[in-house]
Amino acid sequence: MPSELEGTAQPGAMVVCPLGPRRVLGVVVGREPPMHEGRLVPLAGVVEGRPVPAELLDLAAWMARYYMAPVAACLRLVLPPGGGGALRRDAAGEWVLAPPPGRPRLHLTARMEGSPPDGLRARRGEVASVLAAAGGRLTTAELCRRAGTTLPTLKAMERDGVLTLARERWGEDSLSATAGAAPASDIPPPPTPGQSAAVAEIERLMDSGGGPLLLHGVTGSGKTEVYLRAIEAARARDRGSLVLVPEIALTPQLLGRLRARLGEGIAIWHSALTPAQRAAEHRRVREGEADVVLGARSAVFAPVVRLGLVVVDEEHDPSYKQDTSPRYDARQVAAKRARAAGAAVVFGSATPRPEAWHALPRLTLPARADGSRLPAVEIVDMRTQGAGPVSRPLAAALHDAAMRGEKAVVLASRRGFSLMALCRECGWIARCPDCDVALVQHSAPRRLACHHCGHQEPVPGICPVCASTDVVRQGTGSQGVEAALARLVPRARLVRMDGSSASGRGAVARLLAEFSAPGPAILLGTQMVAKGHDLPDVTVAAAVDADAPLQHAGFRSEERAFALIVQLAGRAGRRGEPARVIVQAYEPAARAVQLGARHAVEEFLTGEVERRRAHGLPPFGHLVRVVLDGDRPEAVARAAAALADAMRSGAPEVGVLGPSPMHRLRGRTRRALLFSAPATSTVTTPLRICLDRLDPDLRRAAVRAAVDVDPQDT
Repeated sequence: MPSELEGTAQPGAMVVCPLGPRRVLGVVVGREPPMHEGRLVPLAGVVEGRPVPAELLDLAAWMARYYMAPVAACLRLVLPPGGGGALRRDAAGEWVLAPPPGRPRLHLTARMEGSPPDGLRARRGEVASVLAAAGGRLTTAELCRRAGTTLPTLKAMERDGVLTLARERWGEDSLSATAGAAPASDIPPPPTPGQSAAVAEIERLMDSGGGPLLLHGVTGSGKTEVYLRAIEAARARDRGSLVLVPEIALTPQLLGRLRARLGEGIAIWHSALTPAQRAAEHRRVREGEADVVLGARSAVFAPVVRLGLVVVDEEHDPSYKQDTSPRYDARQVAAKRARAAGAAVVFGSATPRPEAWHALPRLTLPARADGSRLPAVEIVDMRTQGAGPVSRPLAAALHDAAMRGEKAVVLASRRGFSLMALCRECGWIARCPDCDVALVQHSAPRRLACHHCGHQEPVPGICPVCASTDVVRQGTGSQGVEAALARLVPRARLVRMDGSSASGRGAVARLLAEFSAPGPAILLGTQMVAKGHDLPDVTVAAAVDADAPLQHAGFRSEERAFALIVQLAGRAGRRGEPARVIVQAYEPAARAVQLGARHAVEEFLTGEVERRRAHGLPPFGHLVRVVLDGDRPEAVARAAAALADAMRSGAPEVGVLGPSPMHRLRGRTRRALLFSAPATSTVTTPLRICLDRLDPDLRRAAVRAAVDVDPQDT
């Protein structure tokens, strides 16, 4: 530490570290006397800008310890955008971070000056009302999406003098402001007694040093209204709020409600933002211009000033767990951050996890806010139906809804056209050459694809093993269901929302707008269609293969099947209209299917908690999964056996399951070990010692070890 930097290079400061000819970004995490006895290279300077807040620095250090992750990987999560990038000197010679790529671009923009003329036709009137609600100015792409129109209509309106089109530079802040639905007038409805009690309890927590609360409410019970009132209460106390949702797909709709109710002091935060957008939102939050942050998993690291409230919506969703290093769980990180800030943290769900149900104080909203009843659920035994993914009762329900001009939501378990291609003559199955999985057939374009590594190949006309032409499709994905529905319900507009169709920027908002347009429509997709959407006029909701999660061996399979059925049922009849929910299953008597059809959340979770207690599973035990992978199967096998032996001898109090059978993923051989104990530290402390001891052997064998603390999948 050069003497000239003593005053500025405090913990949290970003500094310039010379490594040979390079200049690398570092973060000061503490000040201690040097332990090294030889010569030390002096730091080259301090990077201009605010230091990392102390609470986020401490959070990163805790994550590194708890999740057994590299400190640098955890620090990277709390740095400002561009903090992992290049360093440069500015005109004054000061060290600064290179600006994130991406500059504001020119966009075709529609403007309306004054009030639109009377007598506009319906489509033009919708354009005028959308523009007025947005303040008289929008990009044409966003205006077309919101108004359900096309560019020729806008150009015709320009010729008639109704609006003006012009190319202009549209800043990244403005782009982020259009990410949600157009803010409409949102007069708060009178709260129900349950909502009032929940808000009062959250206010009590904020005033008494914080704490957790599980808000369990049936679908449509008004949990979002509780969140909005709680955020208003935090604002009244001059404190910031953080709202987490499990999927980016849920952000636009909730953003529209937040902005309509709370104004523009709201930032959005998720991985789909461009670097320049992310930098703009980070600046707004850091400087206090935005006191509410809405986003997906990574938003938990936003530098909210005076944090007073954290909301984790749909807390049951496995998407809150990061599947790459550092493998953190945003729910745990949110609870840890709230404790440090003295903030209230609210976990909301209609189908909470057994861990939350057992451990957290809870309030329940037992009825829908509008007084409507939850729809009855019909279970269809698919063993009694003919071939095809759509049963006769479901086909009839969808046809009737389309004839009435109503809408439906249909859930399929996986994307693709069919789940595998096989030869009925010899049993050959088309498999990925780099992963031990079957290839999934897609229809547009027609190909076989691996959903793990991205490998693609043509659909074979004959079997490569026996030359038979009897190669057939097996199982049905969302594209296959789409083709069946197009034949069975030609009157309805089909909107497919899955990983293939909803991957582009703004795709989810566009698909939801297309579905919400007037007329009969079917929203078909994978699990994202059952997550938290508040969609009008939905009178039919259906799960094509509701018991598909039960085919997985993980201990959470019943929990996920149950949650899927209950969450899907909640998409229908949300305005009090009569609705049908149809659940297709090959195991109709399964406990998760039966209790899900009855909306029996308390009965299911009480039984699940007792089952977990009997087997020492979370929340009564803690799991750590270690996956070893490498190019040479024999080296991976030796490393897995050595780690298992080391843990069995060095930590007899830890349960050891495995190594698992060999399997390949993305061309590398993998074996997994699962460790269990009553406390996480009981596993991680000896595991860290064993991995450190084995590290030289792992390096020589080119074997990697990935540690997943509290895994969602086992």
